[in-house]
Amino acid sequence: MVFHGVTEAAMESTATYWIPVWNALCDSMSLKLENPYFIKQLPGHKSDVKDAQWIAECLLKNLIRGSFVQDKTVQDMRKYNRRIFDLNEDMTYNTNKLDAALQRCGFRLSNYVSRVKGKSYQKCIKAIIDGVTDPEKLVKLIHGRTLRKFGHNIIMDAVTGDFQQADICLLRQYAELIGVIERQIEECKNALTAMCQEHFPKQFERLQSIPGVNERAASAIIAETGADMKPFEKAANLVGWCGFTF
Repeated sequence: MVFHGVTEAAMESTATYWIPVWNALCDSMSLKLENPYFIKQLPGHKSDVKDAQWIAECLLKNLIRGSFVQDKTVQDMRKYNRRIFDLNEDMTYNTNKLDAALQRCGFRLSNYVSRVKGKSYQKCIKAIIDGVTDPEKLVKLIHGRTLRKFGHNIIMDAVTGDFQQADICLLRQYAELIGVIERQIEECKNALTAMCQEHFPKQFERLQSIPGVNERAASAIIAETGADMKPFEKAANLVGWCGFTF
């Protein structure tokens, strides 16, 4: 395209299909990403060729108001950030599946602890996977505060279960999968934080000075919105671009 003297191009923001084309052309020409709803389609039979001709005609007449696209650095940060969200969903799903597997065996400790990521719960899971299913031994792994709150007998009943070899095998698989997800989340978080510190150190630090905004929240804000607010005329434009308006 550059060989033929093409200096600008426009494309529809259809799903994710536009992204590789945009990345291939963004360094060599001026690009505009347009919303399909803002361009009227040709009447009659439609085809990719006719749509492309119509978009090119609208571009030549300067009728297209391009959508805002972040630079490559912020796009890469967004990949990490959204991967973290996906991994967190996977974590919740598999954690719930693991607890459901325990519940089917009669193990109901999650009913008496504040979170399944707590030390008592995790110690019991590790012990069961290692073949320790004796409730007398499992109850010794429970924090004393929990025993005092609910009573020794109640917690003893909660950790008493009927574990078959198949149950222990599945519990081990869930625990291994959760471990992989945890490592990947940490890897993405570290990479995202490093990019914030390298490319946007001042903005990253200032965001964390806001009450309630920690390091993870600050990195997510930069990854999703960038650090330059000039493309947004007012706060409402930023909110709309982030998809928080209807």
